[in-house]
Amino acid sequence: MRFRIFGIQTEVQLGFWFVAALLGLPLLNSPFKAGILVWIAAVFVSVMLHELGHALAIMRHRIEPEITLYSMGGLTSWSGAHRLSRGQRMFISFAGPLAGFLLAGFLWGTTKVFPELMFVSSEMTQAELLRVIGVDILIDINLYWGLINLVPVLPFDGGHILEQALGPRRVRTTAIVSLVAGALVAAFAFFTNRMWMGFIFAMSALQSFQRFQAEAPNAPAPRRAPEEPPLPAELAQELDRAKSALDEGRHEEAATLAELVLSKDPPRGARVAALHVLGWAHVLDGSLDAAARALHQVRRSGVAPDPALEGACSFARGDYDPARALFEAARAAGDDRKEIVGPLIQILIKKGEIARAAAIANDVADSLSDADLREMAQIALVPGAYGWSARLSEAVFERTNDPEDAVAAAGARALEGEVGPALRLLERAKKAGFADMSRIVGDAAFSALLGTDSARAALEALFAKGAE
Repeated sequence: MRFRIFGIQTEVQLGFWFVAALLGLPLLNSPFKAGILVWIAAVFVSVMLHELGHALAIMRHRIEPEITLYSMGGLTSWSGAHRLSRGQRMFISFAGPLAGFLLAGFLWGTTKVFPELMFVSSEMTQAELLRVIGVDILIDINLYWGLINLVPVLPFDGGHILEQALGPRRVRTTAIVSLVAGALVAAFAFFTNRMWMGFIFAMSALQSFQRFQAEAPNAPAPRRAPEEPPLPAELAQELDRAKSALDEGRHEEAATLAELVLSKDPPRGARVAALHVLGWAHVLDGSLDAAARALHQVRRSGVAPDPALEGACSFARGDYDPARALFEAARAAGDDRKEIVGPLIQILIKKGEIARAAAIANDVADSLSDADLREMAQIALVPGAYGWSARLSEAVFERTNDPEDAVAAAGARALEGEVGPALRLLERAKKAGFADMSRIVGDAAFSALLGTDSARAALEALFAKGAE
């Protein structure tokens, strides 16, 4: 089940409904068995509102989120996390529980102002009783589950807030706090016969323990290495010539110049730079074994190789999974160079993850050429990625004011079922010089605009003679 709410792409998986129904089974033992339907509806509203809290907080930073409701609850994901400060991420994590608290507070306040809404009597109809049950469930879920969500346990919101508050240098401390808090909550839940909650927090505690084991203790800060002497002018010029040859596509010349620098036993910094030039030259010429030897020499110098070069070697060999891991890690660290983003997008396309590939392209649109954005927008014209295709075409249109880009964006919006935005984009295309109404009528992408009288009339008025 897929839909858009406030412009946010949302998916509700079958497992979500199954688990919600499973948790509501005790209501079948009550006199009003329809209460289980009220429970499922309340769970959906509450989880959806919680994720919308996260998503709307993310959208404040002009980042496009996606929401998924699945068997274990809800997840709001997005690209471009590296843009956000730790404080911003903490607020995004808190925004989910906050949305639930606001709903619970509103409902509680309403029942105090209008107490008859919650009055129970033997003369009540089943519909009235179910209304009371529904309000009570909504208050309980949004208040108590919101508080539980703020317990400092990963991967709950409280755990993410703790993680950002302590920072990346205190990963093991975060894991210890998460482990202890998760174990305590799990023990309490099992003791009070809340088995599902106990299972979730026990699993969270186990994951925190595994994370604690995986993270090496913080090593003491390394001693500052002595400054290298400045490169002789001749050697620096040769290194610059090697880099220029590589940038200009003269790979064989770049490799020769890099080897010349290496033959003169340069300081470590220059040696590593020359090895990287050599590695790139070999990768781009298809000499992958020679590139691997250059990478090995970089590691022997005590320096981590550029992940772009290391990933490019794996990518060229067809080892897409390790290449993807390197590129994803580099992006998470804030590295959005084309040498990182380009092959990552290609890998995602090969694996059929078109929407994610388009989302990344949109995230780094400023660094991509118009041709690359148009190509990605065309690739993204598949079900589930129409919205991303539209964003990419809109990004090109903002640069070029080419009406064809606005028409392409309008077509993608129409395929997404967004009639209003599609018409507004066509209006912008017309102002930019597009006037071929017959092309719109003959394009299957615009069938949604022609399927209703009101949309068709708006379209005809837009392209009528003298229309502005």
